[in-house]
Amino acid sequence: MKINFASIRKILVLRYRSIGDILLANPALKGLRDKFHNAKIHVLTDDDFEEILRGNPNVDRVILNPRKPAGSKWMGDIAMVKKLRAEKYDIAVDLHGGPRSAMFTLLSGAALRAGHAFRLRNRISYNVPVTHCAADEHTWKVQFRVVAELGAKWPTMPEYFLQVDETSALSMKERLERAGFTFDRPLALLHPGARVMVKQWPAERMGELARWLVDEKKVAVFLAGSPADGPEIRKIRNASGYALPFFTELKLGELVALINRSALVVCNDSGPMHIAGVLNIPTIALFGPSDPHIWAPVGERNITLACAPMECMPCDQKHCPYEGNHCMTRISVDEVKRAVGRMGVLG
Repeated sequence: MKINFASIRKILVLRYRSIGDILLANPALKGLRDKFHNAKIHVLTDDDFEEILRGNPNVDRVILNPRKPAGSKWMGDIAMVKKLRAEKYDIAVDLHGGPRSAMFTLLSGAALRAGHAFRLRNRISYNVPVTHCAADEHTWKVQFRVVAELGAKWPTMPEYFLQVDETSALSMKERLERAGFTFDRPLALLHPGARVMVKQWPAERMGELARWLVDEKKVAVFLAGSPADGPEIRKIRNASGYALPFFTELKLGELVALINRSALVVCNDSGPMHIAGVLNIPTIALFGPSDPHIWAPVGERNITLACAPMECMPCDQKHCPYEGNHCMTRISVDEVKRAVGRMGVLG
């Protein structure tokens, strides 16, 4: 489709969730900024993730979609469509690709509507469709393909942005002090959370690793996760034999600040893994059912450990045929210890 680039004044980008996907949309946002110098770029995202986009130089406005609307969901959707149409966008870019984002893209009023046309709903919604994507392409590239259809130039080195704001950094420092951290040793952060159970490294092994880090590497080990990770964190503490300090009520900005302060992060394939990658914090990322070719952390200071391929891969991450003996159990503590040694950041 022929585009009059000079006439583009306002662009809507739809990327509802989650932490990793939003962070990996950064190259696409930069591509839009470089291509459409004079255009304003607005991003529609879930309100839980506002802090991930705060201060982003390639975003002029963040529009928040309430994940837990106070009233009727349909009335909220109608109000959002009215709000979007009032902005008179020239281009709508759907980086999310779900039914809701496809619908809002179609109803946005934008003359140009771009996205991956992998389902009928998407083909109906977009008039600038992406029709090709390699099965093992990294997620940042999958998202960039949408803006490439609009003329954005592929980067030789993708750029990422994540602000560590001063308020969150100070709050996190105070939390660490209250937890007894004196800043005289490196801080190793273990984050056991993951979207589904089969993406979690067993708590007993995380606890054994924690004990080794304390005893052999002489570092301060902290645990962090969501409130839902509380039971797993208790298991890790019990397995370690230490009353390891932990955080389960951090705001997103505080989690970013904690990761930024860490000398090493060990985690599963998860949002915190992507935060660490974008901040270029030394990270050991543990993969089982998800494909590291698609989801590996970005940055230059990480090691990805994945179990050997199994006959059940690729996995739908919903119906594990192995239950307790799932793929993450195939990653040994010794493998992770060796990775810590190769990382060379703890001495």
